[in-house]
Amino acid sequence: MKLCSEAQWDSLARTDETATFFQTPAWHKIAARLLGAECAPLLFDFPAAQGGPACLPLLRDRRWGRDRYFSPFGTYTAVTTPRILQPSETAVIETTLRGLNLALAGSPYTQNPVSVGKVVASSIQVIDLTDLDPENPMRDWSSDPRRKLRIAQRGSVRIRIAETESDWEAYYEVYEKSLKRWGRRASSMYPESLFEMLRGLPAESMKLWLAEHDGRVIAGFVAFYHNRHACIWHGASDPEFFRLGGVQLLYHDLIAYATRAGYPVFDVLGNGGNTSLEPFKASLGARRCVYDSCLNRTGLVGALAGLRDKVRNA
Repeated sequence: MKLCSEAQWDSLARTDETATFFQTPAWHKIAARLLGAECAPLLFDFPAAQGGPACLPLLRDRRWGRDRYFSPFGTYTAVTTPRILQPSETAVIETTLRGLNLALAGSPYTQNPVSVGKVVASSIQVIDLTDLDPENPMRDWSSDPRRKLRIAQRGSVRIRIAETESDWEAYYEVYEKSLKRWGRRASSMYPESLFEMLRGLPAESMKLWLAEHDGRVIAGFVAFYHNRHACIWHGASDPEFFRLGGVQLLYHDLIAYATRAGYPVFDVLGNGGNTSLEPFKASLGARRCVYDSCLNRTGLVGALAGLRDKVRNA
């Protein structure tokens, strides 16, 4: 089993129009540093006569003395290649993956889905931007977010993109307030070091959008942009200022930006275990999109993991 060079991996992620930022070396290197793992972009070196190579970017660490391959932070992972693979080529990839302990979060955008082990249904929500007027990005919004948007537009809330280290520090303070509000219900808790690494990404790939009130950051979204994919990956809002409509104004401006830039959809991802988020996103015109992820366990590791799951479920 070969690993893809970073240069070739990056090239494939750029030429495959269905690839997202989550399939790039930049994202995987950040996740590897934070998670104590290593990048393991699997290379499938198909002959040029067939159309050339493909890469499946994954992270790798050691669990119970065995290698474990997984998707960073559960984000989209899919084969990257600018072409549709032949069934025989997909079979080669799936045969290789059957021998691995693998937790693969799929991608709803891939043109080359693969499936091994246990298939798990995953879902996200997306806002269709086709025929959307960037001057009226709330075309499909319900009445409540429209009302809160008007409050923000009439008030002293303004939206801007973060530029300085202090902007990121202010955003992280808001995130800490959000974590305190959610308590044990929080689906994830990211350290400040992650956001310090994100801050070093190029502006064309990542933007931190901020909502301010009287010069104070009250909400924000980390958004990624790659090929034909735009998404919100992380967000935080100060509960003290919910009434001001900063979150709704952020969505308004992010959707308008993505529409003007020509993205076909604006991806607002899943709910991360927070069931209240799905109806909120639906009120902004988001529709649900279902796709397959998979979990493959082998040998003794698979048996132990299965026993662990049974104990947890019990």
